[in-house]
Amino acid sequence: MASSTITGKRVLIVEDELIISMMLECELNDSGCEVIGPTPSVEAALRLIDEERLDCALLDYQLGDETSGRIASVLAERNIPFLLMTGHCAGDLPLELRDKTLLRKPVTGKALRAALEAILNIAA
Repeated sequence: MASSTITGKRVLIVEDELIISMMLECELNDSGCEVIGPTPSVEAALRLIDEERLDCALLDYQLGDETSGRIASVLAERNIPFLLMTGHCAGDLPLELRDKTLLRKPVTGKALRAALEAILNIAA
């Protein structure tokens, strides 16, 4: 059942693991979101941020040899809320990202929806 808080929201997915990105895309589509991406790279994500109207973003922190730190900075500058996902602990993140909403992998659909609803309500 789609949640009224996130239904119709345009959510950018930045995830470099295909299976995880497919699961996230299915979960968000089932929740009534419009998925932008998914994309596995920093450069592609930055292009989508420039080209698309976004309500929020879901960022895997570790993207191969890169991190999503630059993406997070651009989103913050534009006041676009985002969630960080990682298989690591919060202490492994840079200080400037430790206060952001963090989802530990593996993430359940219920936890994903609740976290999206929370950041969208805070941003409203």
